[in-house]
Amino acid sequence: MFESEIIVRFSECDSLGHVNNANYFTYFEEARSELFRIFNPTLSISSWNLIVASTQCDYIREISYAQKSTVYTWISRVGNTSFTVEHAIKDENNHWIARGKTVLACFDFKTRKSVPLSKEMKDSLLKHNEGPLDVPSLR
Repeated sequence: MFESEIIVRFSECDSLGHVNNANYFTYFEEARSELFRIFNPTLSISSWNLIVASTQCDYIREISYAQKSTVYTWISRVGNTSFTVEHAIKDENNHWIARGKTVLACFDFKTRKSVPLSKEMKDSLLKHNEGPLDVPSLR
């Protein structure tokens, strides 16, 4: 499991005073940066080899400006060309804020087709297959 700390920026809040729903997908994406290194150690865009196939977010509780939270990221499924990444955000008071999931595919941008995950990639992903103990289920 990967852990990533976030502090809500003023620009991420809407007129209601809490984080706008679209920003949760950015939090999830940022939390995947260490996971991306399994596929692209330098994170070079010229050799990028992943594409988002699907994404989901369940909103549980609001967070606001300057609030600190942790994004937990783990792998729940590994297939032939794709895998499922799950996310959960917990605030500094131990409240669950959001749950999400993203399906990523290994992708060749020249041929515009998905490609098989190597055994090494699958093995690396499976090292991160456990999430937090008390994480709420996705809806």
